[in-house]
Amino acid sequence: MLLNRRRIDKWARWVAIGLAAVFALSFAFMGVGTGVDMNWSSLWSDGSSTDNGGRDTGDVQTPEDLIEGYEAELAANPDNYEALVGIATQYEALDQPDLAAEYLQKAIAQRPEDGPLHQRLAAIYMHPATANYEEAAPVLNQLTSLEPTNAQAFLLLGVAQRELGNAEAAALAWNKYLELEPEGASADDVRLQMETLTQAPADGTAPAEGSASPETTAP
Repeated sequence: MLLNRRRIDKWARWVAIGLAAVFALSFAFMGVGTGVDMNWSSLWSDGSSTDNGGRDTGDVQTPEDLIEGYEAELAANPDNYEALVGIATQYEALDQPDLAAEYLQKAIAQRPEDGPLHQRLAAIYMHPATANYEEAAPVLNQLTSLEPTNAQAFLLLGVAQRELGNAEAAALAWNKYLELEPEGASADDVRLQMETLTQAPADGTAPAEGSASPETTAP
């Protein structure tokens, strides 16, 4: 029997928002794998201390102030990785994900093998408020290449591919997730979602010829 489409969409949205939050937090607060000798917590501070990305100031700085400072550093060195990530962080604080993503992309160009940086960019694209699955899919594909045991990356990749209508790619990603975490928190839901992949495309159109289920086949 076909699963309720609304239930599927609700599941996909909650998976996306939950994993996006996990991805973003794991990067911002742990700085895992960045290869940067930097106090990442300073990027989230209000600027009231001297430990603010090397800026010695006693004044409280707004995100706009910090962006201005980072931009000055980029004017001197356009490849300044710390400044690129710093600006992205401040745009996230200002709830401007498009600009945050732009600077994260530039940072990735400097560190293309930085998995956590890909996680952070994917988190922006996968958040339901953004829902930019077309941009998310290649970022997540690269992440799964960099971190082939990252089950959550495969889970999110499956969501992105399904939302793009790429049933085969979604199934491949979700099969890998199940291989890595057969008893994972989302494993049962993933199995249910995979049942729908051969029954109806993600865009809600009629199934392709030869793929219709008994319930959708005309008498």
